[in-house]
Amino acid sequence: MSSPKKPQIYEESTQYQHWRFSPEQLWDIRNKRTTEAIERVKKTRGKELEADSTEVIKDEDYLSAKEELALCRFYEKQLQGMCKHLKFSDMVMATAVIYMKRFFLYNTVMDYHPKDIFLTCLFLATKSESERISIEDFGKKLRLPSTVSVLNLEFTVSQGLKFQYYVHHPFRPAYGFFLDMQQAIDVKILKVIYKQAVNQTIPDILLQDLPLIYQPSQLALAAFVHASRENGCEELVTGYIHKKFGEKDAGHLLNMIERILEFLTSDKAVTHEEAKKIDYRLRIVMNPESALYVSII
Repeated sequence: MSSPKKPQIYEESTQYQHWRFSPEQLWDIRNKRTTEAIERVKKTRGKELEADSTEVIKDEDYLSAKEELALCRFYEKQLQGMCKHLKFSDMVMATAVIYMKRFFLYNTVMDYHPKDIFLTCLFLATKSESERISIEDFGKKLRLPSTVSVLNLEFTVSQGLKFQYYVHHPFRPAYGFFLDMQQAIDVKILKVIYKQAVNQTIPDILLQDLPLIYQPSQLALAAFVHASRENGCEELVTGYIHKKFGEKDAGHLLNMIERILEFLTSDKAVTHEEAKKIDYRLRIVMNPESALYVSII
């Protein structure tokens, strides 16, 4: 009698078990979170309005779940730029961005401003990815006037992450595919594809909902297909996929990759002006019982 097949390491991870959703599930969670937040803020604001009847907040002033997500995406992009400027590794960047996604899936910007949270996510990511930096040096690198809020929010962010700190992201499997593809694709061409995949496509993927929907290896392979398509040599990567996974599985995989790339190209980046408008309304509807409001610079 043959022994049962052991699950892969990723399938045993907390990410696989607790942080995978369908697009519909993500929006159900977000819409419920936002609705509950609005009711909570209205209740808190109502008590204040009894003492000050001049302040009136209209229903349309409150942020929608889509607007909350847009503001978070803006800060995720800022986080990527910050990591690049400060020469943190891709691993730290990816982990910090995914921490942001996980935290704000169940928490609202009306309670916690992303500008506070993304700094704590970055500091936690340096620990998780073994690139430890003291809070003093962290503050100096980022030229923060104070690091008190970074430390004060560590427990809050950790709760939002369910204390599950380890993140599987596409960079590691992308390197594995790069090594394996050298047997099938000219190394000179492959290096061009790989460079674009890790420097541009994967960072773009990380800004979308994709890491909460697909597995890291699937996203890594999608990045190779996208980068090869951009360089006019897609058939090299798709040929590798057919040879590596067999015709039947390759067909399913390539269909999945097309859905990933469609998702990637259909979602536009949030501009500074768009984020500023959302942020201005957030100033009006921020929960008075939450941490101090911090506006976009």
